[in-house]
Amino acid sequence: MRFKQIFFVTIAIIFLMSAQTSAEQTKAQEYRKILSSGNFYVEYDDKNVKRIVAEESGRRMARTNLGGNYRTMVSILNPLGAAFDNEKYPEFMSAGGKFYKFLEKDFALMAREEQLDDENLNPAEGWATIHQSLSLPNELAVFNWHDKFHKVPAAMSEPIFIESTKKIIGGKEYDCDRYESKIINAAGGNSATIIFNLCYDKGELALAQSALSTSGKEFEINRLVVKKILSAVPSGDFKLTGKEKVHAAGVGDMNDLLENPAYIGRLSEIR
Repeated sequence: MRFKQIFFVTIAIIFLMSAQTSAEQTKAQEYRKILSSGNFYVEYDDKNVKRIVAEESGRRMARTNLGGNYRTMVSILNPLGAAFDNEKYPEFMSAGGKFYKFLEKDFALMAREEQLDDENLNPAEGWATIHQSLSLPNELAVFNWHDKFHKVPAAMSEPIFIESTKKIIGGKEYDCDRYESKIINAAGGNSATIIFNLCYDKGELALAQSALSTSGKEFEINRLVVKKILSAVPSGDFKLTGKEKVHAAGVGDMNDLLENPAYIGRLSEIR
């Protein structure tokens, strides 16, 4: 009898330990709630470049804070990129069915949502990637895969939680939740798997990693250092006065040839 009791107690302990390692981290549900609430602030480093995506009062905003050599290089290679001092200003914004690209802190180009499919839009202005600019990266979009700004190929399935385990990344041990997304081929089979490891340090999300799994091997795609996930935008973090000058996106007309985009009005006047 005693042997049976010990046996069942042992089985129960093993089961409980297994359940603990297979459950998502405690904060996962909180992050899902925040990122689908319509009010959030996310800050992360992607290859030592700080990126911020936020949403507040129906406005989605994003910027990349570059410094030193990064800023100089982007200014030279892409004058429409982050060439101004953008520490507190959005580079990209969506509000009320309109998309904005701030070329300077008080100067923006605007395209309406229905214009984004217009083949005449000036490709140099980068409207084809505006959704990507305003979206969370895939590694963090695991918490809100169906966000309207997040675009992925139709063949890529929504990630599902697989397990939670200890994982060493960059020489440090983390508690990592593993999610998997399938890449479906034309025949309906699985051609590859994208793995997302969301890794926690002391209960807080610290790293987000993606990897391609194919033919029994894994190849890292990207790795982010997560700095902040907040339920509100810190006061004054995105400065908009309403006085910013808004000009129309280029549509291949005479204004484009003259490099003189049509003036629409001040940001506060846009309806």
